[in-house]
Amino acid sequence: MKRTDFIEKVKGTTRRFGLLTKGDTVLVALSGGPDSVALLHALLAIQSEFGLKLYAAHLNHKLRGAESDQDEEFAKDLASRQKVRFFCKRIDVKKEAKKRKLSIEETARELRYRYMEKLADRIKADRIALGHQADDQAETFLMRLIRGSGSAGLSGIPPKRGKIIRPLIQIRRAEIEEFLKASKIPYRLDSSNYLPDYLRNKIRLSLLPRIEEEFNPKIVETLNRTADIISLQQECIENISEQLLESHCRISKGNITFDLRAFADHGICLQREMVRLCVKKLKGDLKQLTFEPVDRALDLARQEKSGKRAQLVDTIWAEVSGSEFAVYRREKRRRGHPLKLPGEVSLREWGIKIKAEILKAEPAAENLVSRNQNVALLDWEKLKEPFWLRSRKRGDKFRPLGMKGTKSVADFLIDAKVPRYLRDEVPVLTSGKEIIWVVGYRISEKHKVTGKTKKVIRLQTAHLDDRS
Repeated sequence: MKRTDFIEKVKGTTRRFGLLTKGDTVLVALSGGPDSVALLHALLAIQSEFGLKLYAAHLNHKLRGAESDQDEEFAKDLASRQKVRFFCKRIDVKKEAKKRKLSIEETARELRYRYMEKLADRIKADRIALGHQADDQAETFLMRLIRGSGSAGLSGIPPKRGKIIRPLIQIRRAEIEEFLKASKIPYRLDSSNYLPDYLRNKIRLSLLPRIEEEFNPKIVETLNRTADIISLQQECIENISEQLLESHCRISKGNITFDLRAFADHGICLQREMVRLCVKKLKGDLKQLTFEPVDRALDLARQEKSGKRAQLVDTIWAEVSGSEFAVYRREKRRRGHPLKLPGEVSLREWGIKIKAEILKAEPAAENLVSRNQNVALLDWEKLKEPFWLRSRKRGDKFRPLGMKGTKSVADFLIDAKVPRYLRDEVPVLTSGKEIIWVVGYRISEKHKVTGKTKKVIRLQTAHLDDRS
């Protein structure tokens, strides 16, 4: 491929996907291989037209001994000759993979992205340019198809995601090599790319060539087009699901709740995507989330099995509770905070603030009870220090207002129809060793205001984002 044709093709991809704007600072991932070398030269060729400021970075994985060091030196020399400021870092990927209990391939990928993203932030780069090309896209599609990916995975490698751009994504590997050969530009070859040890290599070296030869000579273009179509469809599904989340659910700290019947009104495709989006919001990513647990959760929702739950991934669970379907983060953490009463305090671990004040009891204070669940009125003289706001414990009991005998806090919350996924989020307020308030639900009968009460303590809770 002629140099001019190659550069025009790169510019076409750049314009189609809006990869660059004038004046951008671009960090180029430079491994020294053909793709990254061609990428750097292409960006140098359009540098003046777009007013780009270019940097180059190399991560030495220390996987191939002297060969890895030679790649580093090559990349450093290339950047120097092109007057591009160069950054480099060395990481023992094998050691890191063992520590993380991940594959070498996955660890290397995570470390590369992390290094590039942190460096981009440090040098204030607007874009991180990666050398993925059309053959990579085809290989990724087949690899994910073989592993059983859904539409999100089969969307393939995006041309643009955040700061990351891929200007070569529509160009074939053969075209890149033709360009480098015609321009007499040297590059390095990674010997590990030719070892049939990894699935990607097997696809590149065996599967794709056979499909090209026996079934479809344009299979790479076909798979790229298919990935593009699926990507647009997936984007549409995600947008609709996001809108449904905003309009059909309650989102609070650690849980996202749907009306079960409203959730059931949507097709399984949207239901599945909504669950995935919930996991992403609660966990931050979709790593390790597979098809089967999502399907189990949807099965519970379809059968309306109240009280049943299914683990989605790590600490993220789904549960049906009465007329609700919830996706939530289940964390067995015990929290406790000493309180100085009266007074006011914000408790970030609970997401609430508490205000306590002493009031003089009125003559008609007999059985004075607040109708506001976030307010408790107690007999101040029946209380004693220390005061603690804490998580409920196994065996916790108290005498709920209006009852003659004691009841376990666990049973009280069940009878109050508090969903199981929320029970550990309900704090209890203690005075000495006694529970005086299951916060937001019921005070203790023993500590209620009576006709003999002289001083009333008024306790009020509010969410930290409330202005009340």
